[in-house]
Amino acid sequence: MKNLILFVGIIVCYFLLTYLDKTYITTSSKIIDFLAKDYPNEVVQNYMQSQKKWWWVSYVTIPIFIGIKITLVAFCLNFIKLLDLPGLEDIKFSDFMTLSLVAESVFIIAGLYKFAHFYWIETDYTMETLQTYYPISLLNMKEYISTEKWLAYPLQLINLFELVYWGILAWGIWEFSDKKIGFPKSFVLTTLTYGLGLLFWTSVISFLILNVQS
Repeated sequence: MKNLILFVGIIVCYFLLTYLDKTYITTSSKIIDFLAKDYPNEVVQNYMQSQKKWWWVSYVTIPIFIGIKITLVAFCLNFIKLLDLPGLEDIKFSDFMTLSLVAESVFIIAGLYKFAHFYWIETDYTMETLQTYYPISLLNMKEYISTEKWLAYPLQLINLFELVYWGILAWGIWEFSDKKIGFPKSFVLTTLTYGLGLLFWTSVISFLILNVQS
């Protein structure tokens, strides 16, 4: 029940973020200006009509994607049980699910940060700016690092919020072990489980982008 309540709370927060984004940031005028550069007016209008018709799809997919993400993170962390470490003998998969759900709040804060940035600070933005921005990440300095499109996702992942996310996962493992495992070791365990899983996922995404480009 606890995990269900956490999951519902997270989904509601993501619904709110999506609403704020569609209403105040990724507005119809911004999308039209962006598409009008490359497509005729008829195509743009048809696209906008389809967006109005299928507006609910973005909301329906949120619980699906978040549910998959939470499960995969917990699945990666669950490999810690194979190491038979002190204090973690009785840990359950549901405990890792709880930890993943709690840690997900970090990315909700990141979403609020992005909204605040474009709503109050950088108000004169374009869709290109939105697509190449992630709060406090190397993606924002992409033009100084590399213009390769396949690097965008890895650079996005190198951000302060991701570091905090790792820290929360490590803290959770530390707490689950009744502090029998030191926090530095917990962080190493996070790296060996979630970190390797994230590396694999990032490699797949980058590979797919490279294939699309070629």
